[in-house]
Amino acid sequence: MCGIAGIIKTDDVPVRQDEIKKMTDVVAHRGPDGEGFYFGKNFAFGHRRLAIIDLTDAGKQPMRYEGKNGTYVITYNGEVYNYIELKEELIKDGYVFNTHTDTEVILAAYDKWGRDCVKRFNGMWAFAIYDEKRNEIFLSRDRFGIKPLYYTKLGNYFAFGSEIKQFTVLDGWKAKLNRARAYDFLALSISDHTEETLFDGVYQLFPGFNLVYDLSTHKYALFKWYDLNDIKENKDISFDEACRMFRELLFDSVRIHLRSDVKVGSCLSGGLDSSTLVCVMNRLIDNKENQETVSATTEVKRHREIEYAQEVAKYTGVKLHVIYPTFDELSEKLQEIVWYHDMPFGSTFIFAQWKVFETARKNGLIVMLDGQGADEILAGYHHVYGPFLASLLRKLDIGRFFKEFNAISKLGYSKGLIFKLVMANLIPQMLAGKLRKLRRKESFFRSVEGASDFSFTYKNMSDYRIDMFYKTSLLPLLRYEDRDSMRFSVEGRVPYLDYRLVEFMLSLPEKYLVQNGVTKVILRNAMRGIVPDKVLDRKDKLGFETPENVWMREHGDFVLQKVKEAIELSGGLVSEKFIDYVRDFLESKIQYDRVIWRVLIFGEWIKKFDVRV
Repeated sequence: MCGIAGIIKTDDVPVRQDEIKKMTDVVAHRGPDGEGFYFGKNFAFGHRRLAIIDLTDAGKQPMRYEGKNGTYVITYNGEVYNYIELKEELIKDGYVFNTHTDTEVILAAYDKWGRDCVKRFNGMWAFAIYDEKRNEIFLSRDRFGIKPLYYTKLGNYFAFGSEIKQFTVLDGWKAKLNRARAYDFLALSISDHTEETLFDGVYQLFPGFNLVYDLSTHKYALFKWYDLNDIKENKDISFDEACRMFRELLFDSVRIHLRSDVKVGSCLSGGLDSSTLVCVMNRLIDNKENQETVSATTEVKRHREIEYAQEVAKYTGVKLHVIYPTFDELSEKLQEIVWYHDMPFGSTFIFAQWKVFETARKNGLIVMLDGQGADEILAGYHHVYGPFLASLLRKLDIGRFFKEFNAISKLGYSKGLIFKLVMANLIPQMLAGKLRKLRRKESFFRSVEGASDFSFTYKNMSDYRIDMFYKTSLLPLLRYEDRDSMRFSVEGRVPYLDYRLVEFMLSLPEKYLVQNGVTKVILRNAMRGIVPDKVLDRKDKLGFETPENVWMREHGDFVLQKVKEAIELSGGLVSEKFIDYVRDFLESKIQYDRVIWRVLIFGEWIKKFDVRV
């Protein structure tokens, strides 16, 4: 895990060392173990290294490679977990390796298979390869966007990097608001769903895409190399076989995610996903007495799940570090956190994750396995009930519809709420979008040309789950994971996003996702005897949750002041009527909605990056 940077001069003037070094200095936290540079005729690469595999100087980057078909230079962030298997395949084809790094394997793979090499990689990555023969730069991002990669054009610069803040040191930089994406974040609670960011003119290379830049013509093109929509349903597989395959794939994913020359730990909330990872790790590692995990919790009972984390620790013998994030510390560090995150974030749970990775680093845990992606592949969010039940009705599976409807209601959901969730996925998308705009909280934000018009209605479970990958939940969660972990020079790994596991789970029939109102039934059945029953039989869902609603009320004056500042800074994007909405919440007239936090943090972000609105 590292930080990368690149500058291309469109006027063909050489890049000065101080220009590229400023970009790497800004992300020194991503790579405290070294820095390096490479200078071409009209471009430069920079790199900050966090040494994970092959800790010797042989792993330094940018790395130059003389292949059979050309000469290449790479700056790379990430891990290709199947590099050992790829290396063995390449050795059989006559390739010789001088290091034990996955970086050299990437270069050899590119030499042999060209741009299609990425289809053979199992991992997370964002890299740039200079191809000397073609006089072009090949940028690539992994299938699901686990690792970040941004680019922008500013004056005579075409620049790319791991974090947006790297562009703030370029000559001529001035942060300007992308009002459409700001509206999406504030009103719809979505971000990272397009190539655009909240910074006007700054783009992310979207997951599963490559970018090829011609250094002679200064033209570039984007190519989509991976698409979840290509996955076909496996109608013939039995439920028992699906559970067996899931277990095998997950164990193998965790096995290769444990490849590291530094100490590996894990994040443990006490939920199904993280508990499963801890228990699978425990089965796979030899030195079980050295296994460590970190959990964040709270004194507020309804937001606590530490008892489940403790159950897992007792069951496995793992050493458990427990931390208690507080609002006072969050408010004190707010501007610092905004800086490291680059963009506003949707909830205070980010701070719990921040503290987890801080604690990991303090305890020498340089690699941490985390459960991101499990809810997306297993349809684990409880809002799955809407599209799931609506899909049953569309299929005229009336008997099962009523069976599941009643089972869900017995889990504590009112029948009125369930009916509302179902109807939201049955009405036409255009009508759903219009009805959504009538909600009170969306009326507080000025409509903007180019804003997204999501209806959040789904014809089937496949559309719902793919949307979670690329439009709603996963991409911002991965961004938060990356920024929180890298702030403390820790590599976060997400075994549930092994593409083999993702593709397998998305190929399963819908009927295997929810049974008798219970989500994640594949995981619950597959992990019986491996994970404590007390955890497997849980029906609630929290994660590293903070008592955000309690915090907001307890610190009402702070919240109100910050919201007022945000409204003033928003350039008319947020209505002053929103203040009355916040007061209604503080006076317990309405329930808490995270839109309050989004407005607050939006204002903090504008201040920190001096954004023109």
